This record gives sequence, C-alpha cells and structure tokens, in this order.
Amino acid sequence: MATDKSVSKIVHEILDQDPSLVHELQQRKRAQREIAKKIKAQLIDNTDFSTKDPVKLEGNVAVAITRYLKRLREQQEEFLGVKRVQSVLKRGTTEVLDGLKHYKINLPSNVDSKEVLDLIFKQIQKDDLNSAYLSQSSVELYVKKMAENNFVEMLKAFSGVNFIKLHDSLSLLRLMLPHQAAEIPGILAHISSLLADQAISIYDTMVLHDDHLIIVFVINEQHASKARDILLKLNNEIVSN
Repeated sequence: MATDKSVSKIVHEILDQDPSLVHELQQRKRAQREIAKKIKAQLIDNTDFSTKDPVKLEGNVAVAITRYLKRLREQQEEFLGVKRVQSVLKRGTTEVLDGLKHYKINLPSNVDSKEVLDLIFKQIQKDDLNSAYLSQSSVELYVKKMAENNFVEMLKAFSGVNFIKLHDSLSLLRLMLPHQAAEIPGILAHISSLLADQAISIYDTMVLHDDHLIIVFVINEQHASKARDILLKLNNEIVSN
C-alpha cells in the first residue's frame, strides 16, 4: 500500500486507534522497543516503507513513539491543571459591578497623593470608589456612576488639582477565592483566556491578597452581560450590584 504520510504521522494514527498500545507504553518502560518493532513490521508489510533500511525505520518509529508519549503527557498535565483551576474557581464567589467611571487626578508636586486619597474617602462613601492607584503625582480611581457628581464637585474644591475621565462606561468583575488559590498557577490565565475567547477585552486587572485571593477584571460595560454568562460557569454564586 503506497502512502505519502510520514513515519511519525502513521505511528501517531496507529496509537490513536489502539488505546491498549498506549496503555502498555505508559505502564511498561520496556514496551516501547517491543512496540516499535511491531509497528516497523506493520509498515514494511503494508506500506511503501518496505524499501527503507529496517534499522533506520525502527529508529524513526521509536522517535515517533517518544514524541507521541511526550505530547500525550503534556495534554494530560494541561488537563489536570485546568481541572484544578476549575475546582478552586467553583469554591469562589463573583461580584459584577456596572457603571464605573475611571478618573485620573493629577496633583501638584507639593501635594501628597495619599492625603488627597484620604480626604476623598472621608467625603465619598468608600463603597462608591474602587481600586485606587497612587503615584507621586496622581491618583486613579474607579467611581460608581451614582456617586460621580459628588465626586467631581469635591475634586473642584481642591486647589491646584486637575482631573480627567479616562473611561466612561466600565464594569468590574471581582472574584473572591480561597486564600490557597494563590498557590495554584494558571488561574489568572484561565479566566483571561475565557474572556478573550468571547472577544472581551480586559481594560485592567488587579490581584489582591488578604484573607482571600481577590482577582479583579475591569472590562467595557457593553460586554458585562456576556462576561456574566462566563462567570456563572466558573462558580456557583454570582452577585450583581
């Protein structure tokens, strides 16, 4: 039987079609040489590889088997990793917060950004502000839509302070997971890939460590409904505000 397939391709097809061979390869280290001889004989009898050097052909088969087992092991490890991530996500809770505005407050060089932030928190309810970023010359905040007017009026009262709205309509996805989740690699990547698969761009990401591991994604508000559907599959409880 003539074939234009490579030795590697044929070996992988044989192993895909015969789980018992794969099981034997995984259970017995010495099985690889025995099975390589069997597959070599099969190739010589049934394909145009009959003209190939038998020793070289057996070596090619052995290499193909090694690569197959490596790929299979990587797939199994990836699957187990995803399962572990999914398991910890099911033990978490998710909060979805819509109507966020992203503001940046630029400060004069003689003004302490932490002092400004403390004053803001004293005058605006803390629940109406999310995820503050401090630098030497600026403060960035996510502000709830309902608190925006009070927030802007308060900023106008600060001398020498100017501010800009960086984004008008954002949603915040906040996942609270068991603290042990911080020791499991791939959680952030797993959630990010789920969002990316649905064409949901991430505007910002924050990871906070407290009594829980808290992961926060900020996305465009127009994608909030789709993101909710994804998050519902991650854990059993979802809270919307």
